[in-house]
Amino acid sequence: MAGEREVRWSEEAMRQVDAIKAFIVKRWSGREGEEFLDLLQAFETLVKRHPKAFEASERYPGCRRATMHRHLSVVYRLVGDTVEVVTVRDNRSAELP
Repeated sequence: MAGEREVRWSEEAMRQVDAIKAFIVKRWSGREGEEFLDLLQAFETLVKRHPKAFEASERYPGCRRATMHRHLSVVYRLVGDTVEVVTVRDNRSAELP
């Protein structure tokens, strides 16, 4: 088994994380916002060890899509030994890209 990979978050992904967390906190509470961040941390832990565990994305060629919750998808690609997170999607919100 290969060692753990580095995970890098694009600026786009970080903007999405901030926007989604703000949306969650505004609509529900800070606790749910923290649970959202916990899901992202679980994604990062898993993808470091098993970068090909998730399906290829049809919408983003060359990328994979991790559905971490029915409401949350993380799109990433493998670049050498690095996992590059391209974007994070809130699947239930038409307001967020």
